[in-house]
Amino acid sequence: MDTVEFFYDFLRKIGAPNFLAIGIAIIVLWLLVSGVRRGLKKGGRNSQSEDDNDPDGEE
Repeated sequence: MDTVEFFYDFLRKIGAPNFLAIGIAIIVLWLLVSGVRRGLKKGGRNSQSEDDNDPDGEE
């Protein structure tokens, strides 16, 4: 029960608009990080498949 009271006091201190802004910033940051990670994974796959499908046959 102390945790709930502490969380309520924390929300009251920072205010609802600030809490909303922090939440939106966390979601945007998470989306950016997951997009970068996904892009890096796809980039690695594409370069690897290009190496496997070398039209010249040189290694």
